[in-house]
Amino acid sequence: MNRQSYLVSRRHLLRGIGTVAIGLPLLEIMSPAVATAAVKAKADAKVKRLCVLYKGCGVFPHAWDIAGGTETDFELSSLLQPLSGVKDELLVLRNLDHLFGKNNGGHLVAPSLSMTGALPDKRKKSYSSFDQIVADEVGKQTPVKSLQLTADSLWKQHPWINYLSHDAEGNPIPPDRDPGLVFDRLFRGMNNSSYRRQTKSVLDTVKESSGDIRLKASRSDLAVLDQYFQSIRDVEKQLQSFKDVSSPAREKKLAALDDFSIDADLSGRIKAMLDLIALSFWTDTTRVATMMMANTNSRCTYGFLGLNEELHYMSHYVRNRGILPGFNKVNQWHTAQFGYLLEKLKSFREGEGSVLDNSIVMYMSGIKHGDYHTLTDVPVVLAGKGGGAISPGRHVRYPTPTPFPNLLLTLVNLMGVERRALGDSTGTVDGISQPAGYPMAIKDDGSWRVSSDDGTEFLAKGLLLVSDDINDTNAYYLQLSDKSKLEIRISFGVVHRLVFDAKVGRVVAIKGKWGMRDGRKVIASLEYQTP
Repeated sequence: MNRQSYLVSRRHLLRGIGTVAIGLPLLEIMSPAVATAAVKAKADAKVKRLCVLYKGCGVFPHAWDIAGGTETDFELSSLLQPLSGVKDELLVLRNLDHLFGKNNGGHLVAPSLSMTGALPDKRKKSYSSFDQIVADEVGKQTPVKSLQLTADSLWKQHPWINYLSHDAEGNPIPPDRDPGLVFDRLFRGMNNSSYRRQTKSVLDTVKESSGDIRLKASRSDLAVLDQYFQSIRDVEKQLQSFKDVSSPAREKKLAALDDFSIDADLSGRIKAMLDLIALSFWTDTTRVATMMMANTNSRCTYGFLGLNEELHYMSHYVRNRGILPGFNKVNQWHTAQFGYLLEKLKSFREGEGSVLDNSIVMYMSGIKHGDYHTLTDVPVVLAGKGGGAISPGRHVRYPTPTPFPNLLLTLVNLMGVERRALGDSTGTVDGISQPAGYPMAIKDDGSWRVSSDDGTEFLAKGLLLVSDDINDTNAYYLQLSDKSKLEIRISFGVVHRLVFDAKVGRVVAIKGKWGMRDGRKVIASLEYQTP
């Protein structure tokens, strides 16, 4: 038999009854010649994907920011700790600003700024978002141009906070909220509700055609197919579980609330959508996806985390510091979902690497300080290698404030779309594809130590940090040159008088007295601290 008869197209679909058709991941038997399978797989694997995960309401800056270290040798902050398993895949960026030169007020416009790089024009019309600039080019080569997803409620009072993506005319692209419908769109086709009720699994409908593929497949291909089919079944199980918690009565009540509350299980919704993004990238069904996990006015609650307060309420922690642990907990959970997607993409093999190796995944919040709505130094992390376009495993802090639109322009170009400007960009940014080489703002000169101590009073100098425990927001630490830390527990009044929070992440000299807490020695009072 001619070996060419064993080959299948990269665009091969497994077809079943009616409109059911699902794509396949990259296989060796999709090569033009069996003998050159590895070469062709390597070439095909350079196809790049772009994903944006957005969460509104900002963060607690001291729990987000990485303090100390170098570009390549650093410790993840408490809010980034869920990413420890994929640290080498991360590029943490600092000192990128929206609305260059302005400080705050971007609560409602943050999503648009984060994607278009500019405020709407005088007609209140947005510009094209950077993901759609990319999708307009790379989307020509995939069945689905791009995915737009949201897990949050849709606000009718402020509709612009619901959208991340805007088309070439600046019109917002409505996101999908139902992972079941997205599954249909990707793997079953739309208008297939009757057949959906008749079958338990989309895989059952393509059993015959998948059997044909298995007869041709190599041993390596069989392993890929088994992983792929299991991933689809996992999503189907998740969607079924998601459906089971809904009811017609509940849906009717939700509709009466003017679409104000999120329906069904939030954690299940987000997980299912992340799985669908990963599958759509792996099968080359689409190469561009955006997902809003929480908007900037989010009324979502996180009962599965033991919290009853709405996210937006918790973000205003300055007025009630007692809710800060809950706010940190939600933000850490969102970071964990980002990590889940990265692990998923990393597990899908493609060519000589993984789907993550050929992806650029951006995780961000459009504002920094949750309560003050600051537009400076916005939280943003890139992940993946982008087919060799990204050099991860680094923490880059730009030495001077840099326009965030410059990053968007850079990413567009790295995705293979030539563009000279985007929004309010002033150019591109360096330090993305190769090491930046910037000196870190904080450098240990060996002088961080206790200079005097009589057992009661002391003088010390070191790097001021907050607790790594997101639930312990009253603890501060002074890190010394020998990497030991002095615990500081002082009253909120003293924290306020000394403007202690503003000095976190800086080197300070402090004078104070020791005390005991739960059998350990801590700094219990301070007389002064200087930067």
